[in-house]
Amino acid sequence: MSLHYEAINAPQSTVPSDTTQPFTIPTPPKTDIWRRTTRGDMEFNAPGVGARIPVSAFKSLAATVSGPWKTQFDQGGILIAFPPSPGADLHGSQWIKAGIEFFNGEPKLGVVGTDRFSDWSLCPMFEEGGRASFVAEREGDTIWVYVFVKGKKEPLREVKWADLEGRAEGAEMWVGVYGAKPTPEEGDAKAGIDVAFESFKIETC
Repeated sequence: MSLHYEAINAPQSTVPSDTTQPFTIPTPPKTDIWRRTTRGDMEFNAPGVGARIPVSAFKSLAATVSGPWKTQFDQGGILIAFPPSPGADLHGSQWIKAGIEFFNGEPKLGVVGTDRFSDWSLCPMFEEGGRASFVAEREGDTIWVYVFVKGKKEPLREVKWADLEGRAEGAEMWVGVYGAKPTPEEGDAKAGIDVAFESFKIETC
C-alpha cells in the first residue's frame, strides 16, 4: 500500500525525501514519550517520522538507530502508537517504543509498552558502538519486538495487549521512528541530539 509519511512534534520538513536512505531526526531537550500514571501525568512531545496505516494492514516495522548518547535517558528507536480513533492526535494513544536508551552512564536496549501507563524494560547492548537494529512484527493478534544480534533476531518483548485482531473495524495505527531527550545537557540546557536512522521499513499487506 502507498504510505503518506508525516512528522509528529516536528516540522513536516523533518520527513526525508527518501525514507529508504539514512536520515536524522533533530531532537530538542525536554522531549519524551512516557506515561507515569493513569491520571494524565504523561509526555508525548518527542519528534518522529512515520505513517498512519490500518491496523489490519500492519505486518512489520524495522529500523537501525544510532546517536551520540551521553545524557541520562537520551533515546531513539521505533514507535508504534494506537490513537483512540482514526485521525486522532497521538497524545492519548496506547504505544510501544523500542530502541536505545542511555541509562546510568551507558546505552541500553529499551522497550516501553504503554496501555494504561508505561512499563519499561532494559537489557545490555549486545554489540559496541551505540547502534542497534530493531523490528516489531505482527504475530496473530500480538506484536513481538526483536533486536538483531550478528544478523539473528533476538526477542525483547511480546505485547499481548496490542490485540490486533480485536480492534474496531477501521482502527488505525501510527508506525515510525522517533528520538527523545528528556534530560537537558548539564551546562547547555538548549542542546539537543541528532538521532540517526537507516534501513527504515514499514511492511504492510
